[in-house]
Amino acid sequence: MLARNNTSRKNGKMIPLDWAEGVNRLLNETYQAECKQNGRYFDVYGQIFPQELLLVVSYLSEKDEYISPITCFLSCEPEQMMTEEKVKETQKNFIDMIGLFFDEIFADADWNEFEPNWQEITHNNQKYFYKITRENINLSLEADKLLGEDFLDEEEIEEENEH
Repeated sequence: MLARNNTSRKNGKMIPLDWAEGVNRLLNETYQAECKQNGRYFDVYGQIFPQELLLVVSYLSEKDEYISPITCFLSCEPEQMMTEEKVKETQKNFIDMIGLFFDEIFADADWNEFEPNWQEITHNNQKYFYKITRENINLSLEADKLLGEDFLDEEEIEEENEH
């Protein structure tokens, strides 16, 4: 289970693909030098649950999916998703925080401050939650698929059936 507040076994609704792709492009362009130097790339994934918005950004190896990535999870409270304006503010803050996390990671060649448990963070006077792990989100999503349709979001099932 990826979410911080999800009490059911089911995944949430996927975040809009165009937004996820935009964040993905932004990160890969912004950190192009680091990606090239380390043979890595960013991958962005997210879900919307009734009680939270979840964004997951993984910094993955281009050569071997089993090389441990650096993955940052961000989550917000339900009130930060109540209006379209609040969702946009949360999205902007998530992008800011991802940048701050990876700026810190890239600034220290010996960085190794993984935090596998959810931690509270305040950014622009808003409370959010994060964790930084070695989880390969793509492998986790594949594992979810193996658990069956009972576990997957309805949209994911439809997408799988279309291919």
